Amino acid sequence: MNRQKRNKGEYAYPAYEKKRVILRTVIYFAISLAVFLLGYLSTKTKENLLTIVAVLGLLPSCKSLVSVIMYLRIPRFSREIYEEIAKHAGTVRTIYSMYLTSYKLNFPISCFAVRGGNLIGYTEFASCDTDACEKHIKDMFSQNAIKGITVKIFKEQRKFMDRLSQLEALDEGTKEDEILTLLCDISL
Repeated sequence: MNRQKRNKGEYAYPAYEKKRVILRTVIYFAISLAVFLLGYLSTKTKENLLTIVAVLGLLPSCKSLVSVIMYLRIPRFSREIYEEIAKHAGTVRTIYSMYLTSYKLNFPISCFAVRGGNLIGYTEFASCDTDACEKHIKDMFSQNAIKGITVKIFKEQRKFMDRLSQLEALDEGTKEDEILTLLCDISL
């Protein structure tokens, strides 16, 4: 396992975080089991205070297990697509391998690029509902008082690359950091 810490928006983040969350969950459950066994072996009965501590220790363990389940649902993003987009991005701010979650649907987005008042995204997954994703992002922008941003999610890589080239010619905006931070906040 690569020991270098990954940040949201980097290509390798989902795989890194999945391993980290699985390891953390195993450790949490092992601690609860060890506390229970310590109490059982020392008193020869499960009716002791350490049993209560072990059961309470299952609360963070189960919460962590929910994270494991969510990270296991993230599809594998293509390295080839990442490398091709990264070569053509130029100075346009990009983030990769994002898995946005909403109440009804989840959206695997291979890349987001932002320049000026334009946010574009590309998904390599045919099952991703791009219209619902655009609506979800616009709703999140509205809730966070980010106005005047055009959002477009592409399923066709060529159209995304063409639009990415057009963004390169635009002037930088003042909200780019805020937009990318929000996208990282609403994704796994």
